[in-house]
Amino acid sequence: MPPHISIVVLNWNGVEDTLACLDSLAALTYPNFNVVVVDNGSTDVSLTRLRPYTAPYLLTLLETGRNLGYAGGNNVGIRYALEQGAHFVLVLNNDTTVAPDLLEQLVKSAQRTPDAGVFSARIMYFDEPQRVWFDGARWNPSSLQLEWPGQNAEEHTLDGADHDTNYACGAALFFRAEVANQIGLLDESFFLVWEEVDWCFRARKAGWRNIVVPTAKVWHKIGVSFGSESSPLRNYFSIRNQMLWFSRHAPFSARLRLWMKNLRRLIPRFSMTAGPAPFFKRMLWAIQDYVRACVGRGNRLEYLTSRRAIMDYVQNRFGDCPDEVRAWSRAWTHQQHS
Repeated sequence: MPPHISIVVLNWNGVEDTLACLDSLAALTYPNFNVVVVDNGSTDVSLTRLRPYTAPYLLTLLETGRNLGYAGGNNVGIRYALEQGAHFVLVLNNDTTVAPDLLEQLVKSAQRTPDAGVFSARIMYFDEPQRVWFDGARWNPSSLQLEWPGQNAEEHTLDGADHDTNYACGAALFFRAEVANQIGLLDESFFLVWEEVDWCFRARKAGWRNIVVPTAKVWHKIGVSFGSESSPLRNYFSIRNQMLWFSRHAPFSARLRLWMKNLRRLIPRFSMTAGPAPFFKRMLWAIQDYVRACVGRGNRLEYLTSRRAIMDYVQNRFGDCPDEVRAWSRAWTHQQHS
């Protein structure tokens, strides 16, 4: 019997995407897997739609009762999978669909590389199925950034061989059960974003390679969880959690440079809009806007979320974001559609 795989799919108010993902899993050709759907405190019709769902594979529905974030919600499913004796776990975003041979390709790679514990599929854009979104990542200490070689390339231009990566993408994160048993689960302090980067770096420090398997294919609807990759919600978690990650994995010089960058974020830029209004009125409005931004109010949503992210890091506030950040994100979404 081939190794048993548990696939963990996290749902939060996204039942249409989740059902499409589950339908794609029904076409998997691997003979020994089950699916664990974790509903992360949905307030829509998710549970009504998921409870009666039937599939040709073993499907388990777990309910958290509240939103535990990406890390906390997936940990519920990972913990269940480990308790049930899974040999491998695949954490899969609900806004993805998969190739039928996905699991075979991941298991073959694991068998070829026993020193690798964490694997990522090659992740493609859902709307552009031949264009690559994730094919590995590397940390650039000069720019203080993670880089993603191969992103936006047409797949036929990239090498098809397995290759090392600094971390495996959380949209399709495949790992040996023994890795989680050794280093623990995702850190729930992150709540959203950077948690898989932290976890994979912990795995690497424990001696496990991280590998991208290009023959394992997943298609991803980018940005669904946040409404957009540039939303205030994404901005808040990206800034706060980047600082948390740096505190654990980056050298002191890099942490110092990041702090200098973030200190500049705390100072709003003065800007005056163009328009038909007299100059002195536009100047007055600009001064008022600048003062309100300085005290943490106003309509500069990117600045407000950046400021709040930095202050929450300083005050050691992690987990979910404050309610006001979600309010800012809703206001931002309204602006985008008005």
